[in-house]
Amino acid sequence: MHLFGLLLFGFIAFFWLTHGIRVAYGAFRLPWLKDFAPAFNAECPRISMLFAARDEEEKLPAALATLMEIDYPNLEIIAVDDRSNDSTGRILDEFAAGHRVCDGRQIGR
Repeated sequence: MHLFGLLLFGFIAFFWLTHGIRVAYGAFRLPWLKDFAPAFNAECPRISMLFAARDEEEKLPAALATLMEIDYPNLEIIAVDDRSNDSTGRILDEFAAGHRVCDGRQIGR
Protein backbone atom coordinates (compact mmCIF):
# COMPACT_ATOMS: atom_id res chain seq x y z
CA MET A 1 0.00 0.00 0.00
CA HIS A 2 2.85 2.38 0.78
CA LEU A 3 4.43 1.68 -2.59
CA PHE A 4 1.18 2.61 -4.35
CA GLY A 5 0.99 5.86 -2.35
CA LEU A 6 4.58 6.74 -3.20
CA LEU A 7 3.99 6.04 -6.90
CA LEU A 8 0.81 8.09 -6.89
CA PHE A 9 2.51 10.98 -5.09
CA GLY A 10 5.47 10.75 -7.47
CA PHE A 11 3.17 10.86 -10.50
CA ILE A 12 1.27 13.86 -9.14
CA ALA A 13 4.50 15.69 -8.28
CA PHE A 14 5.93 14.92 -11.74
CA PHE A 15 2.76 16.21 -13.41
CA TRP A 16 2.80 19.52 -11.51
CA LEU A 17 6.52 19.97 -12.01
CA THR A 18 6.29 19.47 -15.78
CA HIS A 19 3.17 21.63 -15.96
CA GLY A 20 4.92 24.43 -14.05
CA ILE A 21 7.92 24.25 -16.36
CA ARG A 22 5.62 24.46 -19.41
CA VAL A 23 3.80 27.48 -17.96
CA ALA A 24 7.06 29.23 -17.11
CA TYR A 25 8.43 28.54 -20.60
CA GLY A 26 5.24 29.88 -22.20
CA ALA A 27 5.28 32.99 -20.03
CA PHE A 28 8.90 33.62 -20.95
CA ARG A 29 8.04 33.43 -24.66
CA LEU A 30 5.18 35.98 -24.44
CA PRO A 31 5.93 39.23 -26.27
CA TRP A 32 6.49 42.29 -24.11
CA LEU A 33 4.10 45.20 -24.53
CA LYS A 34 6.97 47.68 -24.47
CA ASP A 35 8.34 46.09 -27.67
CA PHE A 36 5.36 47.30 -29.73
CA ALA A 37 4.76 50.80 -31.01
CA PRO A 38 1.48 52.42 -29.98
CA ALA A 39 -1.33 52.30 -32.52
CA PHE A 40 -2.40 55.48 -34.29
CA ASN A 41 -5.76 56.89 -33.26
CA ALA A 42 -7.27 56.04 -36.64
CA GLU A 43 -6.31 52.38 -36.19
CA CYS A 44 -7.96 52.02 -32.79
CA PRO A 45 -11.35 50.31 -32.90
CA ARG A 46 -14.31 51.68 -30.98
CA ILE A 47 -14.58 50.12 -27.54
CA SER A 48 -17.75 50.31 -25.49
CA MET A 49 -17.45 49.81 -21.76
CA LEU A 50 -20.73 48.87 -20.13
CA PHE A 51 -21.21 48.70 -16.38
CA ALA A 52 -24.18 48.47 -14.08
CA ALA A 53 -24.35 50.30 -10.76
CA ARG A 54 -26.73 49.43 -7.98
CA ASP A 55 -26.79 51.36 -4.70
CA GLU A 56 -23.32 52.81 -5.30
CA GLU A 57 -23.86 56.45 -4.37
CA GLU A 58 -20.76 56.55 -2.14
CA LYS A 59 -18.24 55.11 -4.61
CA LEU A 60 -19.79 56.06 -7.95
CA PRO A 61 -18.38 59.61 -8.39
CA ALA A 62 -14.81 58.41 -7.84
CA ALA A 63 -15.36 55.43 -10.12
CA LEU A 64 -16.73 57.63 -12.91
CA ALA A 65 -13.82 60.04 -12.55
CA THR A 66 -11.39 57.13 -12.83
CA LEU A 67 -13.14 55.84 -15.95
CA MET A 68 -12.88 59.27 -17.55
CA GLU A 69 -9.10 59.18 -17.08
CA ILE A 70 -8.72 56.23 -19.46
CA ASP A 71 -6.60 57.41 -22.37
CA TYR A 72 -8.17 55.67 -25.34
CA PRO A 73 -9.16 57.66 -28.43
CA ASN A 74 -12.42 55.90 -29.30
CA LEU A 75 -13.93 54.91 -25.95
CA GLU A 76 -17.62 54.85 -25.15
CA ILE A 77 -18.66 54.47 -21.52
CA ILE A 78 -22.21 53.24 -20.90
CA ALA A 79 -23.46 53.33 -17.31
CA VAL A 80 -26.73 51.67 -16.30
CA ASP A 81 -28.67 52.21 -13.10
CA ASP A 82 -29.62 48.72 -11.94
CA ARG A 83 -32.78 49.51 -9.92
CA SER A 84 -30.97 51.42 -7.19
CA ASN A 85 -32.71 52.46 -4.01
CA ASP A 86 -30.38 55.39 -3.40
CA SER A 87 -29.28 58.36 -5.51
CA THR A 88 -27.19 56.34 -7.97
CA GLY A 89 -29.49 57.21 -10.88
CA ARG A 90 -29.32 60.92 -10.09
CA ILE A 91 -25.52 60.79 -9.90
CA LEU A 92 -25.35 59.05 -13.29
CA ASP A 93 -27.75 61.58 -14.83
CA GLU A 94 -25.76 64.54 -13.47
CA PHE A 95 -22.50 63.05 -14.67
CA ALA A 96 -23.91 62.42 -18.15
CA ALA A 97 -25.30 65.96 -18.32
CA GLY A 98 -21.90 67.37 -17.36
CA HIS A 99 -20.05 65.54 -20.13
CA ARG A 100 -20.34 65.67 -23.86
CA VAL A 101 -19.27 63.48 -26.74
CA CYS A 102 -16.25 64.66 -28.74
CA ASP A 103 -14.73 62.49 -31.47
CA GLY A 104 -16.32 59.38 -30.01
CA ARG A 105 -15.07 60.05 -26.48
CA GLN A 106 -16.89 61.65 -23.62
CA ILE A 107 -15.00 64.56 -22.15
CA GLY A 108 -15.70 67.16 -19.50
CA ARG A 109 -17.13 70.58 -20.27
